[in-house]
Amino acid sequence: MLLLPYSDKSVARSFPVVTALLVVLCTVVLFAFQSQDALREQHAFEFYHDSGLDKIELPRYEEYLAANADSASAERLHLLHAAGTMSLTAAQLMQGDASFQRQLHAQRIVREDEPGYASWSADRKHFDALLGSTVQARFSLGRSDVQEVWRFITYSFLHAGIGHWLGNMLVLVLVGPFVEAALGRFRFAIAFLAGGAAAGALHVLVSDASVIGASGAIAATVGMLAVLYGTSKVPVFYWVFIVFGTTRIPALALLPVWLINEGYQWSLQAKGPLSGATVAYGAHIGGLCAGAVIARLLRPRQAPGSRAAQGTAAADRRHTEQGSTLVVQAQDAASRLDIRRATQLYRQLVELEPKRTEYLGAYLNVALLGADEEVLQDAALRLLWAKFRTPTDDLRKTFLQLTQPKVLKVLPIDEHLRLARRLVRFREDAAALRVIDALLRDDHLRQLYGRQLADCLLGLFTAYTRHGLHKQAEQINSRLSTYFPSADQLGGVAPTHRPPSTLLSSMRPTAGGISLTRPDSQISPTTRSDKFRG
Repeated sequence: MLLLPYSDKSVARSFPVVTALLVVLCTVVLFAFQSQDALREQHAFEFYHDSGLDKIELPRYEEYLAANADSASAERLHLLHAAGTMSLTAAQLMQGDASFQRQLHAQRIVREDEPGYASWSADRKHFDALLGSTVQARFSLGRSDVQEVWRFITYSFLHAGIGHWLGNMLVLVLVGPFVEAALGRFRFAIAFLAGGAAAGALHVLVSDASVIGASGAIAATVGMLAVLYGTSKVPVFYWVFIVFGTTRIPALALLPVWLINEGYQWSLQAKGPLSGATVAYGAHIGGLCAGAVIARLLRPRQAPGSRAAQGTAAADRRHTEQGSTLVVQAQDAASRLDIRRATQLYRQLVELEPKRTEYLGAYLNVALLGADEEVLQDAALRLLWAKFRTPTDDLRKTFLQLTQPKVLKVLPIDEHLRLARRLVRFREDAAALRVIDALLRDDHLRQLYGRQLADCLLGLFTAYTRHGLHKQAEQINSRLSTYFPSADQLGGVAPTHRPPSTLLSSMRPTAGGISLTRPDSQISPTTRSDKFRG
């Protein structure tokens, strides 16, 4: 059974710095410091064989196991015979038997009055020193190491291998942001270390074996999450036998579920064979309980489980649900060619999620199907003012739609230039030049917007030159030379009347010639720019 919470935008509103640093630290320790442990251990066991320690100790270990009537000794004896009584596996099995090691180091296996004791003792001390030189031996936590209190911290950053490290880091990345967002970075760092120390303390109370790994501290983090978020529902991934999926459950439910699962796994391991993987379930249970207590002690006044935070999370969920409903309704209206209804729904969507470029593109598409120029202008301007990180192919196609005459005639002139710059970013150079050329060929517009046009051309020329696109740069330079041979010829001085904001308004005939005004229902470039700048 697996039940893992994972953070979404309603949980982690800033980058989880401490969680990331913990992952980096564990990674550096494994790949930089522990990387030589296997060689050190190999060298130690080579000395064990070459010195003849195996010929002295392994037969006595076999006798020791045969003399004990308990099931664990019987299983170890079976493993010893299966591996070969003088093999490396047999030596490792003996070295991992804490009970036998205590007897051996107490001179009860090889006695002081035996011939060759001095030589054996010297070789044994050297072998112990070789094994003790590994990073794992120096910083792991065992019952005999409790006087070195720093081991209660360091053991959490050691791992037995890539699989052990990867599993722990995955859970830490999923769970850590919850608690870091709730406690803050400093308190989370302290809580993580304290939880790991408490988990290690319970382990040494119930087991002779040494322990390494971040799982005890991570279990403490799960316990903290459960208490800090209380009855607030958090997103979780579940896996029970062959059934898996995602759902939302009260955070507090994680604590009993994890405790029951860890206890059950511990009982299965106790009944299982010694040759299987050994997991420190005692440390996990200790971590879960310690994490719950630590969370109660460090819980901020405005904890995520409080009413205010619950209200925020609920609002986020309602926001998401509302968006999903609107998408279905808008797509249905568009499929029925109910353009007015589809336009209204997509406008609600872009107001709800102004950064979702797929909604902006859909809003523009339905606006193009309709006859309302104000709606089309609104859809086009929202897209032009949207911020996006990566110029995707879908966005490129959407921006090409803005070059249609139907769109250009409702766009303010400044937005024509913005469109040209956006098209260049998508490497649609020909389309960008068509937009600019339409303005350059109009003497009236070129006089009124000369400075803006020249600035845009200079910006494009600089960008092309910087990227080594000499052909495109020459095309821009030729237009600058043709239309703006000197700075003195640049227009742009404000005329007596308000300048035209669109090609449509500049071409509207009146009794006195070209109208330089627009209907009040259309929005000026300044007004529209102020609205979408934020």
